[in-house]
Amino acid sequence: MASVWGEWSTARGDPTEHRSGRRDMGAAERRRWSSFIRQDLVELAVERLEDPHTHGLVVIGHRGVGKTTLARSVEARITATTHCVKLFCLDTETAIPYGIWGVQLARLDSVHMKTPNSIIHGIADLVHADAAGRRVVVVLDHLQTIDTSSMGVLMHLIFSGAAKVMVLTRATNELPEDLMWLLKDNLLSELALEEFTKGEVQELISKALGGSIATATVATLHESSGGNPLVLHTLVHEELNRGNLVQHHDTWVLNSERSTEPISLLAELVQGRLERESAELRHGVEMMSLVQRIPLSMALEVLGADTLNLMEERKYLAISGKAGRYTSLAEPFIGETVRALLDQQAKARLYRELTDVVSMDSQDFSRQELLVFATWAHDAGIPLKPEVALSAARTALVYSEPMLALKFADAVEGGTPHAIYAALERSAAYSLLANYPKALHEISETKDLAEMCLNIADHSAWLGELCSALQWVEGGLAQIPELLSAESAKLLDPGHELAHVEQARRNLSLAMCEYQVHCGQFREAAPALEAGYREMVDIDYSLFCGSLLVLVWAATGRELDAVDLAQEISPQFKKASRFIRQPELHIHGLVLALIWSGQCLEGVEMLTQMFVGMGRRSEYHGGIIELGLGIAHVCAGNALEAAEILRVAVAQLELRDTYHCTQVAYSALAYALAQVEDDAEATKYLALAGNLAPTTTWVNVALARFFTLMAQRWLGDPDATERLAASAQEDAAAGRYTLAYLSLFGASTSAREKDLELLESTAAMAQGPMAELSELVAQAFLDKDAEKALLAAEVAQSMELTAVELRCALLALDLARAAGYTRQAKEAETRINRLTPSSPVLPLVPIMEGAKLTQRESQVAKLARRGMANRAIAESMGVSIRTVEGHLYQIFSKLGLSSRNELF
Repeated sequence: MASVWGEWSTARGDPTEHRSGRRDMGAAERRRWSSFIRQDLVELAVERLEDPHTHGLVVIGHRGVGKTTLARSVEARITATTHCVKLFCLDTETAIPYGIWGVQLARLDSVHMKTPNSIIHGIADLVHADAAGRRVVVVLDHLQTIDTSSMGVLMHLIFSGAAKVMVLTRATNELPEDLMWLLKDNLLSELALEEFTKGEVQELISKALGGSIATATVATLHESSGGNPLVLHTLVHEELNRGNLVQHHDTWVLNSERSTEPISLLAELVQGRLERESAELRHGVEMMSLVQRIPLSMALEVLGADTLNLMEERKYLAISGKAGRYTSLAEPFIGETVRALLDQQAKARLYRELTDVVSMDSQDFSRQELLVFATWAHDAGIPLKPEVALSAARTALVYSEPMLALKFADAVEGGTPHAIYAALERSAAYSLLANYPKALHEISETKDLAEMCLNIADHSAWLGELCSALQWVEGGLAQIPELLSAESAKLLDPGHELAHVEQARRNLSLAMCEYQVHCGQFREAAPALEAGYREMVDIDYSLFCGSLLVLVWAATGRELDAVDLAQEISPQFKKASRFIRQPELHIHGLVLALIWSGQCLEGVEMLTQMFVGMGRRSEYHGGIIELGLGIAHVCAGNALEAAEILRVAVAQLELRDTYHCTQVAYSALAYALAQVEDDAEATKYLALAGNLAPTTTWVNVALARFFTLMAQRWLGDPDATERLAASAQEDAAAGRYTLAYLSLFGASTSAREKDLELLESTAAMAQGPMAELSELVAQAFLDKDAEKALLAAEVAQSMELTAVELRCALLALDLARAAGYTRQAKEAETRINRLTPSSPVLPLVPIMEGAKLTQRESQVAKLARRGMANRAIAESMGVSIRTVEGHLYQIFSKLGLSSRNELF
C-alpha cells in the first residue's frame, strides 16, 4: 500500500494553493460558486429554521455534497438577526466531556465549573451574551463522536427555547440518539442534499466561468464528479490549469483527450480520506477501482463478505438492486483517482490476485467487463491474445472510447490476418476522432495483406470499410464505384465457396447503398435497402440496411414511416455482432424525419433526453446533439433559442469537425440570426459557410444550402427565392420529395405559379403535418381559397409554429378580402390579433387594416415622412433594409395606403 499512498500528502482543511502555486479550490472560491446555484435550498433552509413548530433543521447528504457550503450560505442570509454558534466534533476515539463546547468551557469562571448543572447554565449564559439579543442557531458539523455532557448543554439550549440547531450529517443513523428522537417526532425538520444533476452542472459552470458550456463537456464533468460539488469544483479548476478546458467563441469545451494522470488536488482529497481507513478497506477500494463494476457474487469471491460489509458500512460501496446485484464504488471519482495512482506493478499484483480466485475467460464476459479487464491487463503489462485485444478494441468503440481502442489495436502483432482487423479498428477509432485522412490511411496500409490473407467474404467486408473511409476525404468518393465493380467481378471466380460468395454479395450491396445514400441517390438505394432489411437472415446486414433506410425514407417523402422504422430497429442494435461505423445513423435519420415532418418539438424532446443520458463518451460527438437541437428549434420558429444552442455547436465543431457538419452549423446559425434581425452576425456566418466546402454527405450539403438560402431570403436577397425553387426542382426530379416541398414552402411567399404547382404535387407525395400544411398553402395560393389558408393556419397551430400560423392567417385575410368573404376575413383577423404580439416580423406580408401602429412602425413612418430613403432609415435605426421594407408594408396595410407619398 505504501507505493500508492506514500507519494501523496494528506489534505488538511481547505487547500487554496496547488503545489505549483496555481490557485485552485479555496473555501472562499467554493462559496462564490455556491452563490450561483441552489439558492432555493438556502431559502428553504432559512424558512425551516424560522418555523416556530420545530427546534431546527437536519441537513443530510453524502460527503462533499455541499452541506457545509449550504450552512455558510444560510448563516450569511440570517446573520443580521441571528447569532450562529459553529461547533465541530473532535476526531478522537474517546469522547471528551463538553468537547464540542471547548471554546465556551475555557471562558467559564471557577464558579460555573463546580457542577455539571452550573457548567450547562454557564455555557448557556455565554451564548446568550454573545448573541446580544439576537436569536441563536447552533450549527453542528462533522458528527463523529459527541459526548453526553456536550449533548446535555445542546438539549438544554433547545428545550429552553434559547437556540435552534442546524445539524449537518451524512445519514440519519449517524445522529446522536437525542437528535434522532427529535427528528422522528418531527421536532426537527429534514433537508436532503443530493448530488448535482447535469442541468445544475451546466448552470453552475456557465455562471461561474461566464459563457455557455458544451453538452459533451457537461456530460464528461458530471460523470467524472458523480455530481459531487467539491469534486466538480476540483475537476474544473484542474482542467483549466491543464489547458484542457478552454473557452472558444464564448463556449467552454474540453479541447483534447483528458490526461490519465491523477488530478493532484483530487488525489490529496482521496488520500486524506483513505489514510483514515483500515488497510483492509483500502485494499478493497484498490480492487474495486480496477474491476469497476462486477456482480455481487464475484465481489464476494474476490474480497470476502467482511470487506464488502465494511465498505458498504463506510459508504464506499454501491450495490444495485437490479438483477445480478452489480457492485461498484459509490463515488466514481474515488475509483478514477485510485486507478490513476496505481503503478503497473501494483495493477499486476492485484490482477494475479483476482485470477487466483475467479476465472478470467473472456468468453464469459459482458462487453463492459471485457473492456475493464482487458484495460487492466494491458496497463499491468500482461499480454493480451490477439482475439481478446481485437474484441476489446471493438467494444471500446461501442462505448465511444477511441483512444482505448487504439491502445488495444496497437497491441496486435503486425503481418498476420489479425493485423488487418486491428487496422480496421484503428480506422474506426480515427473516424470517431474525426481524423478522416488517418482513418483511410490505416485501412489502405493493409491492402496487400488483405489480398493475400482474406477469403472473398472477408475481403469484401474489408473493401466496404475502405469505401466508408473514402467517402470522407477529398477525391475519395469518385474511387468507390470502380472499386466495387472490380470486387463484384471477382465473385464470378468459380473457386469461391458459395456461402462466401453470398456474404460478399451482401457486403458489396451494402457498400453500394452506403455510397448512394452518401451521394443523395436515395431512390436508387431504396429497393436494395428495403429488401435487405426484410431479409433478417444476417442480422448485421439487415440492421445496417435498416439504419440507412431511415434516412432514405425521411428524404423521399416517407417521414412517418422513417420514424416508425427508427423506433423499431433501435433496440435491435444490441444484437449486432459487428461494429457499425456510424451506429447513430438511424438516429440522424429519425431526427431529420421528425423535423421535416413538422414534429420539431418531438425532436427537441428526444435530443434533450439524449443529453440527459449522455456520459463522457459523448465527448467525441461534441456539437452533433447541439446541432440537432439547434436545427429543431430554428425549424420550430424558436430563433433566439436556436441561435444560442447553435453557437455552442459551432464552438465544438470548429475544434472537431465531426462528420464535416460545421458548414451546416454555420448556415443554420446564420438563418436563426437573420430571423432575430442580427444581420451583421448572420452575414458573418453565411460567409464562413460559403468559404467551407468539405467532403461530406449530400444531406449535409442540402441542409447547408437550404439554411443559407433561407437566411439570404430573410436578409433581402432578391435571388434567394428563385434559387430555392431551382433546388426544389432538382430534388423533385431525383425523388427527394421531402427536401423539394420544404424548399418550395420556404419560397412560397413570392413563388411563381409553376413553383406552387410543384409544391402541391411534392407535398402530396410526403407524410406528416408539415406536408399537409404545405399542400394546403399551395392550394390556397393557386385556387385563391381563403378557407384552405385558414385550414393551413389551424394545422400550423397544432404544430405550435406561431410564425407559420400567422403567415397562413395573413394569406387567408388577403384572399378573403379579395373575394369579399366577410366570415373568413373576420376569422383571419381574430387569429392575427391573437398572434401578432408574440410573432416576429415577417418579410413583406400583409397585416389587417385598421390596427394601430406599433412603436417601431410609428418610428419608421415618422422617418419616412421626412423623406428618408429605406437605407437611411435602416442605418438610423440599426436594422436591415429588409426590416424597414417589412415595416413599411405593414404600415401601408394598416393605414390603407398604397405608396410612401400618402404618408405625408
